[in-house]
Amino acid sequence: MNREQLTIGKAARYLQVSLDTLRRWDASGKLLAQRSTGGHRYYSLSDLQRFRIDLSVLGEAWAMSEQVPDIPSEYYCERTDRFSTRLDRFKESLLVSENFSLNLASLLVAVVGEIGDNSFVHNTGNWPDVPGVFFAYDISKHIVVLADRGRGILKTLRRVRPTLNNDRDALLVAFTEFVSGRAPENRGNGLKLVREVVETNPFELHFQSGLALAHIPARDGHIKISGTLQNIRGMFAQIKF
Repeated sequence: MNREQLTIGKAARYLQVSLDTLRRWDASGKLLAQRSTGGHRYYSLSDLQRFRIDLSVLGEAWAMSEQVPDIPSEYYCERTDRFSTRLDRFKESLLVSENFSLNLASLLVAVVGEIGDNSFVHNTGNWPDVPGVFFAYDISKHIVVLADRGRGILKTLRRVRPTLNNDRDALLVAFTEFVSGRAPENRGNGLKLVREVVETNPFELHFQSGLALAHIPARDGHIKISGTLQNIRGMFAQIKF
């Protein structure tokens, strides 16, 4: 065992949980242990570090901070090709999981891809500071997080709906109305598809832009849009599955 590999006891202390908790997580697939030739559990330090990171907090900080915070390079997709590559890996990881059929994995990947692609399409040439998308996922925790530091939904839709007054109205239009068949102004059309998929599958979406939050519960059939106190300059999305 090398320095990067921890026994179950050291792993429990690192995560501040009990040995029984680690054994349950291993059995359920939430945090898989590796096995020595003698059958003893051990964990890689890099796996434990990734597991301990709160992806939602990290993505939200990246989206809303005045100064761009440092994030692990594996979560940053500065170009569309890097985003596409990570999206392919995400789908492969889902298919390895016993809980995901090909159909369900494809639908979830479509939702993630639509949100991420929107960031690139509607900010190309107009990024306020740092281009690209924060894209992180943890299948053991059933979560995907996306964020950008772009122009936001309101500014995007005002190109074709100049009378939109606020972020809440912009999110409502984006998720419920066909805006335009022209590129690049059809951001709302993609998010309408996202809403339809989430509402009919075991996914849950929190999507924030500016001072508004759209929440779509899994299979609930009703989108809820509310105001927030925290301003997201571009967008922040959390998908639970």
